[in-house]
Amino acid sequence: MLSKTQWWIVGGVGALVIAIVTILVIKGKKTNMNTKDNDTDNGTDKSVDKNKNYIIGDSQTPIIDRNSKKASLINKTGSKQSLWKGGEGLGWLKSAVENYKVSTDVNTIIINIGTNGKFNVKDDISGLVSAIKDKFPNAKLLAVKGSWGWDNNKDVTTSEVNRYYDIFKKYGVKVLGNAIGKTTNPHKNLPIYAKIGEEIDKNIT
Repeated sequence: MLSKTQWWIVGGVGALVIAIVTILVIKGKKTNMNTKDNDTDNGTDKSVDKNKNYIIGDSQTPIIDRNSKKASLINKTGSKQSLWKGGEGLGWLKSAVENYKVSTDVNTIIINIGTNGKFNVKDDISGLVSAIKDKFPNAKLLAVKGSWGWDNNKDVTTSEVNRYYDIFKKYGVKVLGNAIGKTTNPHKNLPIYAKIGEEIDKNIT
C-alpha cells in the first residue's frame, strides 16, 4: 500500500497533468480563433464558386467566351464594370480592375490583353497582376496570348509576344500554350479559338 506521502505525490502529479492539458486546449482554441479572424480580415475566405470563371481583356474576349464551356464574361456588354472592352490595352484593364469590388468567391480569372498595345514589355504587367490578386484573392490566374499580323501589329514577331507573356509568368500567371496567333482578322471565330477554349476548360478546376 502507498503511504499518505506517496498518495499526496501521485495526486499532485495528476493535478499538474490535468492543468497542463487544460492550458494547451485553451491555447489551441485561441490560436484557431485568431486564424479565423485573420482569414476574415484579409478577405481570404477559402470558399469559392467553381462556376465563377471570368475572362477579362479586349475585343477577342467574347470569342474566347464562345469557345469555353467553363469560363464566361462578367457581362456580355463590354465596359469597365465587365472588365473587357474592344480596342483597349493593359493600362485600361488595370484601371478597371482597380475599381472593381473585392470578390473572394471567384475561382479563375482568364486574362486576354496585350494585342492593342503591341505587346509592349513596358506595360505595367506587375501592376495589373497585383490588382487582380487584390480583387480576386482566391482565383487561379490564366493568360491567353493575343494576336498579331494585322493592322498596327503587322510587324510584331512571335519572340516579342513570348517576351511579353514571360513577364506574366514571372508574376505567377499561367500562360496557356495556345495563342490566338498571327492572323489577318482575329475577330472571326477562328479554329484556334476552339483549342484555346478547350485548354482553358482543362485548366479550370
